[in-house]
Amino acid sequence: MITAYVILVIAVVIWKGYLAWKRGMRTYRRDLEEHDSLREYLLGNGASRRESLRPFVNHALERALKPLSAQWRLWLILVVLGLLVALFTKADTPKKTSKTNDLTMVRVNEETTFLRRYAYKCWYSETMRIPLAVSWYLVGDHVTGTFKRKGVAFHADYDVKGVPVTTQDYVQSGYDRGHMCPSGDNKWNQLAQEQSFLMTNICPQSHQLNTNDWNDLEQRCRNWAKKYGRIYIVCGPVLRGDKHKTIGKRKNRITVPEAFYKVVLRAGRDTTAIGFVYENNDERQPMRQAVCTVDEVERLTGLDFFHHLPDAVESRVEQSARFDAW
Repeated sequence: MITAYVILVIAVVIWKGYLAWKRGMRTYRRDLEEHDSLREYLLGNGASRRESLRPFVNHALERALKPLSAQWRLWLILVVLGLLVALFTKADTPKKTSKTNDLTMVRVNEETTFLRRYAYKCWYSETMRIPLAVSWYLVGDHVTGTFKRKGVAFHADYDVKGVPVTTQDYVQSGYDRGHMCPSGDNKWNQLAQEQSFLMTNICPQSHQLNTNDWNDLEQRCRNWAKKYGRIYIVCGPVLRGDKHKTIGKRKNRITVPEAFYKVVLRAGRDTTAIGFVYENNDERQPMRQAVCTVDEVERLTGLDFFHHLPDAVESRVEQSARFDAW
């Protein structure tokens, strides 16, 4: 935008300068013609040809260049003003989200509240009172650190409308407060660790699933982050049908998901994706049996993942799931 503007202004300045120069040269020639008689007088009295021309040439050039100088001064001011306007306009324009961050964006058809946290993004359903999708990228350096969960408590998120979920809503419910973006992925930063305990990042989860199979998958993702440098993760609930079990107080019930999904992307020369679906019950579920394609997860949830990938790449990686490729 700025480059095109500068080129246009420079072209106009050159054209205006050329027109001013032509007018000045006409003035220069006219002045010399008007002083021919005086110049002949000086030559007749012993002045050299150069001496006879010098005063008139200087006078003529001064008159000729005067409009040119005025034109250039005017257009130089316009160029400076234009650049200042363009620069301030650019400063006020939001920067386009980088492709790295785009890969954590999710298209959600349901009405949700979008919550951008320090280390993750969350699409929260006010009606179901659980997140429908939580996304983040995980790098190898994030899986270690001094900011552990000890001393950090679950806490309500007052950025949502209505009555926020509290930890008391889970008391004697028979379900764990299951992290979507896990505490173990946020040891690298205190704020990230604390925000992972917001109740908008939590779903009712079977104790067996939370402490075993789901935890195993979280640890596997950390290993992949260390192995590949960076991965992209989205997870959330699978809700089947229109009626769901709920927990909590009568007026502020929390939906219990029938299952949970997690999709993982490794971007680069060999871009690869894989999906997992775990039933929300107390039965053991081997990781390989939970493997599915990203396309399958999208059909189950109605969500659209990794849509900022080139279409051909997205289509390829989402229709296959090879656990051994990881």
